[in-house]
Amino acid sequence: MKTALAHPKQNLSGQRMGAKGLKTRRRLIDATVDLLNSVPIRDIKVVDIAARAKTASATFYLYFDSVIEVVCAASAELAQSTPDVMALFDSEWTRDNSLEKASSLVTLYIGFWDEHRALLRTRNLAAEEGDERFVHVREDSVRPLLVALAALIATAQQAGRSPAFAPAAATSGTIMMMLERLGALQHVHRTGSEITLESMVAACAQQIAISVGFPPA
Repeated sequence: MKTALAHPKQNLSGQRMGAKGLKTRRRLIDATVDLLNSVPIRDIKVVDIAARAKTASATFYLYFDSVIEVVCAASAELAQSTPDVMALFDSEWTRDNSLEKASSLVTLYIGFWDEHRALLRTRNLAAEEGDERFVHVREDSVRPLLVALAALIATAQQAGRSPAFAPAAATSGTIMMMLERLGALQHVHRTGSEITLESMVAACAQQIAISVGFPPA
C-alpha cells in the first residue's frame, strides 16, 4: 500500500512516469500539503492545488482522482517510525538509561507530529471515519516502532521485570495511542493548569520505562 501510493510507476492514464511526470506529481503533493497548513481539506479544490503547483487542473487528474487521494499519497510518505526514533532500539535498554531513552522517544515522536501536524491530523480523521486507504497508511507509518516496542516489552515480561497479564503487543499499542494523543494535543493547555507539556512528556516517558521493566527509582 505505502509503496504503491508513495512511489507509483505509472500515471492514471497508464503511462510510465519519467522525470518530468514525477516532478509534476511532486509539485502537486507539495502544493496540497502547503494548502493544508492553512486551509481545511473540505475547502481545498483541485483548481487551488493546480494553481499553487503552477499547472493545469487537467494535469492534476493525470496523477490523482481527487483531493483526498493526493492527501492520502502525501500521508503515505510520512514515516512516524523515523530513523532517529528507531535508533533508540539499536542498543540495550537498561535500568540506567531506560528513562532517558523513553524521554527521547516521546520528544522525537511528538516533535515529528508537530512538524507535520496538518497532514497527520487530516490522515487520522479520515482513518477514524473508516477510509481504509488512510487506515493502512497510518498503520504503515507506526508499525516498525510498534513492533520494536512490543519486542522490548515481551523481553521484560519474559524476564519477570514487567507484568504479563496483558500481551506485549497490546501494551505497545496502548503506548502508541498515548503518544498519538500527546502529539495531537501538545499545544492544548488549560489556562492556569499545573499540567504542562513537560509534565505530560515526563509522565508518558515514565509509563514507557515501567512497561519495558525499568521503573524510575
